[in-house]
Amino acid sequence: MDGDNSGVHNEFDLFMTSTHNHLLQHNHSDEMDDLLGASTIVGNTDDANVVVADHENNDGETHSEQRMATRRAKYHRLRSEQIQQLEAVFRDCPYPNEKLRKDLSERLGMSAQQVKFWFQNKRTFNKGKMQQWETQNCWVENEKLKTERQAIMLAMQNKTCLKCRGVMVQTQHTLEFQFLYTENMRLKEELLHATAYLKEGLRRNGMSLPSARD
Repeated sequence: MDGDNSGVHNEFDLFMTSTHNHLLQHNHSDEMDDLLGASTIVGNTDDANVVVADHENNDGETHSEQRMATRRAKYHRLRSEQIQQLEAVFRDCPYPNEKLRKDLSERLGMSAQQVKFWFQNKRTFNKGKMQQWETQNCWVENEKLKTERQAIMLAMQNKTCLKCRGVMVQTQHTLEFQFLYTENMRLKEELLHATAYLKEGLRRNGMSLPSARD
């Protein structure tokens, strides 16, 4: 039974450690900059591709260079002022409606799609951070349980008390304990009968048992 529990604990420990390390590897500041500090312009993608392709073909550039230029044309990094205002709105309303997104796009000089995707990325980022926090807590709790389990197993092997660290006394009802208990009850009953018989004999002779003070 203990072997089964040990196997389950080991598998859970391996899973928690792997998950913990995996999430920690993705906790980089560059991801925050790329996810929330940049926005992809999706509207008018075809027109942008045509313009970039025509320009590059005239210059004799390769297809790979054309794709890189097209990708750069669709990539736009937000200013810090825009991010600050978006963050302020997100704290009060993480799911803005179309009217609010339009108002933000006009006020911040962004397209409605940029605003929409920024909020989507922000929600995804926060969800990932929350999952990482929960995983970290589970990992800490798992380490705590592992330590407690090891202490219990060690105490069982050494037969020591977890609280006082003293040697545990066997309290199980063994055959010897049952025999001594039965013998004690028999002697106690015989003592009661003998005392009652003695009191009756003394009473008939006009005498009484001496008190405990005597």
